[in-house]
Amino acid sequence: MAAAAAVLLVAGAVGGAVVALRAASETVERFALGTVAVEVTPARQGEVDAYAPLVDWGARVRPFRSPLSVGLEFRALDRRAALASLRSGDAAAENVRTVRRDLDTVVRGAMARAAVVGGLGALAGGILAGALVAAVSRRRRWLAHGAFAGVFFALAAISAAALDLRHADPAAFREPTFYGRGDELPQLLSFSEQLLTASERYTESYDTALRSLANVLAVGSGGLDTAPGRTTAIVASDLHSNQLVLPALREFARDETLFFVGDFTQLGTRLESGIALGVAAAGGRVVAVSGNHDSAAFMRSLAAEGALVLTRDGRLDAEGNADGQPVVDVDGLAVAGWDDALEGGSPLGERRLDLDPARLLDQEEIFTAWFDGLPRSPDIVLVHRHALAHALLEHVAADPETPPILILTGHDHEQHFHQEGPHVLVDGGTVGAGGPFEVGERPAGFAQLHLGVSGRLEALDLIEIEPLSGEASARRVALEPPAT
Repeated sequence: MAAAAAVLLVAGAVGGAVVALRAASETVERFALGTVAVEVTPARQGEVDAYAPLVDWGARVRPFRSPLSVGLEFRALDRRAALASLRSGDAAAENVRTVRRDLDTVVRGAMARAAVVGGLGALAGGILAGALVAAVSRRRRWLAHGAFAGVFFALAAISAAALDLRHADPAAFREPTFYGRGDELPQLLSFSEQLLTASERYTESYDTALRSLANVLAVGSGGLDTAPGRTTAIVASDLHSNQLVLPALREFARDETLFFVGDFTQLGTRLESGIALGVAAAGGRVVAVSGNHDSAAFMRSLAAEGALVLTRDGRLDAEGNADGQPVVDVDGLAVAGWDDALEGGSPLGERRLDLDPARLLDQEEIFTAWFDGLPRSPDIVLVHRHALAHALLEHVAADPETPPILILTGHDHEQHFHQEGPHVLVDGGTVGAGGPFEVGERPAGFAQLHLGVSGRLEALDLIEIEPLSGEASARRVALEPPAT
């Protein structure tokens, strides 16, 4: 009798908690991008489910084991704020952090309410079961036992859930399961197939345009001295994970040296390390420096695939160590590279992507001082941030004793060059057309360098292609030798 009564009390406490949680209405909370409805309900396995009714699809992750489902339904979204959170820059990174903090606060509040509601439900269920046992056995003490069972179960369940949630797996959020509801799922899968087809057309269109330009440039090279010792090289930057352009770039570059000036990735995530092999094989030899969108882990992956990754302290190896030799020889030229100050160890949204004016001035001073302290004067300097490149150009132009320097840069996605006396700055634009978020809005651009026997830049080809349409242009610039 006592054992059966105890089982009934526990069942009453459990049932009361479940009924209370299911009966509790969802709450609607504000966050940085709009409003979100949140509820916590019992489930067979722990999960977090985020759903957007506007597009009728969502994402589900399972980061903990407690039998609870945390449901988020986005009711109203500020479209402009959402788009701003996807763009690069300090403001965007801060927006992402704000959204994460807001949603974290919303979920924590929902879990706290669920603990209170579930606890009260367990207490009520235990008392109700205790009253039933007391009525049958005619022993009023079972009413107190029921209340005790409810309190005990509530405390035990809340403590176990809290401990489990403290050790939730953050990696689960990097591998969500996306889903569509009802008739939307076939449409979502169909759209995915369209994206794959578009990707094939994108690559083919880019490849065709680049081949045509290569033929035009080859015909037009008659005005250039092709004596032995003269070489060509490619300068590219800002791929932003758009690996669709890499096959055509590799075909164009062939055995030429490819100077790649940062921003290989878009978000700096571990998944993007998969493009390292394609980047390292994009030229006869790839010489690279990091950009503000890149991560230390990606640059190590790039070094492991055989690229010559330069830092201010020398060549980087696959373990992340620099050899202490900041100037290296590439094709008979002395080359130095500057790793970006904002190269991060964490994904986008968890770190800054731009320098405030005061810190940028500090970086310019540090960068030019590093250049002055190099053991030997380089012929070529790679630096991702174009503001630093221009600072170096002004710095060397102010000293007539400085040997000619070719500065290769990127970051601003704008193709341009500047010449100050014997010194030249070249920005090839964005070889990845700004990345996946700007497909169809920006052309893919890079520059081909024509170097004389002495290593001086004699001419450059500025090449741009709109990969979706295949429209392309190439402009040859012949550089006059500096006056002596």
